[in-house]
Amino acid sequence: MESRNQKRVKKHLKITNKLSKGTAKVPRVCVFKSLHHFYAQAINDDKHITIASYSTQQLSKHANNIEAAKAVAKGFAKALSDAKIKQIVFDRSGYIYHGKIKAFCETLRAEGIKF
Repeated sequence: MESRNQKRVKKHLKITNKLSKGTAKVPRVCVFKSLHHFYAQAINDDKHITIASYSTQQLSKHANNIEAAKAVAKGFAKALSDAKIKQIVFDRSGYIYHGKIKAFCETLRAEGIKF
């Protein structure tokens, strides 16, 4: 029997294969939720490099809730704007579009990032 995380990883591979690959102008934004932290990174799949990243570890108050996901989205939007990126391809990494993932996306859109 597969664990919940193994099922998510299989789902993530299916999703990633269907998404358009990230480029320097339109990177792929991948998110990850651990038990204690929330991570986001912009990836250029052509060169296999990370353009920008942000996580709850960079916040002054470490938390892993919806408010922390919104704070990560604001910091990540600032990092993207510093890299002069206005449009992304969002990769939800097999997580359902609910809770922290939804709050992260809505805050990114409110900050002016298009996807």
